[in-house]
Amino acid sequence: MKVKKCVRCCLDSTVKHISFDENGVCSFCNAYDKIKDRLHDYDNLERLFLKKIANNGNHKYDAAVGFSGGKDSTYLLYKLVKDYKLKVKAFTLDNGFLAPEAKEKIKEIVNELGVEHEFYECDDRILKEMYHYICKKYLSPCIACSFLGYAVMINYASKIDAACTIHGRSIPQMLRAYQDADYDFYKPFIVDGLSEDSLAPEELYKDALRLIDKLVDERLAKRIKDELLIDGFKNGFRPFVAYYLYHPYNKDEIIKFLEENTSWRVISEEEHFDCLIHHGAMYLKNMIARRSHLMPEIAVMMREGTINSDEAKAKLIVNDDKKIAIKELKEFAKYAGLNYNTLMLKAKIYSKRWW
Repeated sequence: MKVKKCVRCCLDSTVKHISFDENGVCSFCNAYDKIKDRLHDYDNLERLFLKKIANNGNHKYDAAVGFSGGKDSTYLLYKLVKDYKLKVKAFTLDNGFLAPEAKEKIKEIVNELGVEHEFYECDDRILKEMYHYICKKYLSPCIACSFLGYAVMINYASKIDAACTIHGRSIPQMLRAYQDADYDFYKPFIVDGLSEDSLAPEELYKDALRLIDKLVDERLAKRIKDELLIDGFKNGFRPFVAYYLYHPYNKDEIIKFLEENTSWRVISEEEHFDCLIHHGAMYLKNMIARRSHLMPEIAVMMREGTINSDEAKAKLIVNDDKKIAIKELKEFAKYAGLNYNTLMLKAKIYSKRWW
């Protein structure tokens, strides 16, 4: 089957759910065009951000903040505390594969900023079952981790009585699957986040759960609702706010700022240094996609104008360390109760299909 490529970005027909118009422009570019003006109107976005995070003294904390110890979450935590003067409580989901290096960096930064912090641990049984089920069906530990992470973030604000949850996903991460068709779990949060009149959090989360039910699995959606969103249903849900939806995002400037104003430094890796199975997960996803799994994020960077086509091509080169990846995948398979050989066989079979 011949691969069709978008005339504007680096996406091609290997990307799930993609379509092209009569001019050869992909559905992701066309969807982006509809919101791009709002994404860069920072005066209006700042006003909207303040509206979304308003506490009015009704809650114990102004915000619960998901904190991985990486550059993006460290920067937003600094800004919330130092610039916005918010009373926050930070939390880190220990997903079973949180690197010791990340734990030490997290402890150092929260102490430096004087922020309350908690390492949040899910029941080990839930972790293993989620990883086991999702990887049997979709061959991706990251999907399971994403659903766990979102559920914990959404629930945590209700648990500690914070006015909202603020997270640090970047624009490329948030918009990697954004298009007009309803295939993206995160899309309702983007639409709501850019709206003047937000939906009630309960309605927004119900829509998200319905999408999980439709696109993933009814049983999984029920487990998330019954076991991971308990405090939300009990105490009322709080808004889920994306910091970088309202603020400019420039990776190099963020790193420079942190190095000048905090003790944060790039130690081993710039991205996902906190995950002990990151190399394995990326190797698996790259194998299935038959190209860089990060292609949709790189395409967003092109639309944003932060990289050009030559830089995109360089980023699309896959340099997986197979030895490290296989070691991590074997450890993960053992933890999740999966057969490593079966997992890899399925990945090879999937890699022969065009999405």
